[in-house]
Amino acid sequence: MNQDDSHLTPVPAPDPAAPLPTDKAGAPPGALRDIARLLGLSLRYWESLVAVILLGFVLAATRYVRGWLIQPLLDDVALPLTAQGLDWEAASPLLSDIGLILAATFILSPFAVLGRGYFAEWSAARVRQRVDIAVAKKFLHVPLKVFRDGSSGDFMSRAMADAQIACQAVTLVYKDVLINAQMLVGGVAMMVWLSWELTILAMLAVPPFSAILNHFMTRLLKNATRRQETQADLSDRLIAILSGIKVIKVFRGQAVEQSAFNGEAGKYFRRHMKVMKNAAIAKAASEAMYPIVGVAVMGFGGYAVVSDLFGLTLGKLTTFGYTLTIIYKPVKSLTLSVPRMLESVGSARRLFEILDLGEEIADRPNAGDMTGLTRDIRFRGVSFDYHAARRGKPGQSDEVLGRPVLDGIDLHVQAGEVIAVVGRTGAGKSTLVELVLRFHDPTKGSIEVDGIDLRDLKRTSFLDNVALVTQEPFLFDESIRENIRYGRPESSDEEVHAAAVAASADDFITDLPEGYDTLAGEFGLRLSGGQRQRITIARAILANASILVFDEATSALDAQTERAVQEAIEGLRGQRTIFLVAHRLSTIERADRIVVLDQGRIAETGDHAFLVEKGGIYSQLIGAQSAQASGTTG
Repeated sequence: MNQDDSHLTPVPAPDPAAPLPTDKAGAPPGALRDIARLLGLSLRYWESLVAVILLGFVLAATRYVRGWLIQPLLDDVALPLTAQGLDWEAASPLLSDIGLILAATFILSPFAVLGRGYFAEWSAARVRQRVDIAVAKKFLHVPLKVFRDGSSGDFMSRAMADAQIACQAVTLVYKDVLINAQMLVGGVAMMVWLSWELTILAMLAVPPFSAILNHFMTRLLKNATRRQETQADLSDRLIAILSGIKVIKVFRGQAVEQSAFNGEAGKYFRRHMKVMKNAAIAKAASEAMYPIVGVAVMGFGGYAVVSDLFGLTLGKLTTFGYTLTIIYKPVKSLTLSVPRMLESVGSARRLFEILDLGEEIADRPNAGDMTGLTRDIRFRGVSFDYHAARRGKPGQSDEVLGRPVLDGIDLHVQAGEVIAVVGRTGAGKSTLVELVLRFHDPTKGSIEVDGIDLRDLKRTSFLDNVALVTQEPFLFDESIRENIRYGRPESSDEEVHAAAVAASADDFITDLPEGYDTLAGEFGLRLSGGQRQRITIARAILANASILVFDEATSALDAQTERAVQEAIEGLRGQRTIFLVAHRLSTIERADRIVVLDQGRIAETGDHAFLVEKGGIYSQLIGAQSAQASGTTG
């Protein structure tokens, strides 16, 4: 049992982070398959489920035993006493037995209700914990292209709203469906024992009722799935408003955004009401049919008693009617549970689509460890096509249309070199460094580190030797100290301080009221952009990686902060192999070599002076940048 919940239950608690069961061949199709898979998540906690089932039988037995006592009370006590065929002295033992049995049911019933309710909630809560952990794990391990192709709102909707609704199905099954099914089975068994003839009459209503229910439940399932998709659209729209609130306010776009959000909210309302309408019709059908069945069965039963048919007595008929009344509640509850289950199925399908996503590139069977970069990195005929990387799945990005993003890249980088990668928008710069970071593998060719194909190195071992500084510096809502040591949590305060000095960050950190213990705030928003960037550089330095990638790391910085970042890069020259993706002249002109990409190919290579003198694409880019700067200055 986990230590944190040892006080809750005597049932052992298996590891909630254990892998979730996958969809197996031969599972029941459609909605039944999804429900079965949902319930399969709880099988790890079988002890509590056994308790739920056993206590359910106890609860059902206590209720039907009370009904069963009606027959002897009427046929063996009340009617004989009325007919003066039995005196009170003779009836006393039977009445005493009936009283003891009745008392036992009153004692057992509340304990059964308490126990099964607790264990059902415990199982459902464990399933939700397990799903939450699995979703977070999946997000951390899916390929980067999944997030590029998807939307934040959709991912959040699936992880939060869909996960909650899907897991409600588990609660529903163990708290409501199971006990109602047990009550229904027990009631039918008792009805058959009392009068199989009346039972058959009652069962004649099942086929038409099932047909009606199936019709509306099919429509409900379709609408429930569409409703959850609309929930994702609502989340997307709200995230866009929160992310772009400054632009919206400046350009007075409140009315436009409000109108767009209102449209999405209206669509969600309409789809939600379609779900509710079908659920209400199913409920109304059960409400209409059950009284008709009850009147028909009891009417025929009364005729049978009067006519002395089928061996029915008044006690048996009364007990049958009582049982029919008890059954009404579980039938009604099951009728209401089916729509709620199908609502959960729609969400479960969307949740399982996330959990079934393929994870990052697996290591080859004999992959080795990387101990550092000592010689070089070689690109040998490297091409990359997002469409091919998706294995034939249609994409939404223009990157997949017409040509590979990278095509036939041959590049030799010596250890310790500073390589700048430049080019026009869409030339493939970011894709090139994403291949260096092994966010993707080449669709053709290979990338070798010290003569070893990256695919022959363990992924985790390789990532221990690379670090990244992005255009949008990301910090966690922790202290500056913890943000710097994020890649190496075991590093000492002295090492953190040394990394901050190397990144030209120590001066401003020590000027803060709490120094290195200052909280960065959500996304680091308590600090300026330049401060955040220098902290991310310190984090990269402390990681002690052989390969550093700066992806447009200075594009949004002021001149003073940019100089500080350049000094940090200069301080690392010769100690690390550095890739700079940049367009600012001041950032790239001191690189050992500049690689110019054009339409996915290497168009030029050389140092700054050589490429300017050559008068090619690089010279044009520099000229355009200089003209823009002059125009801005003028």
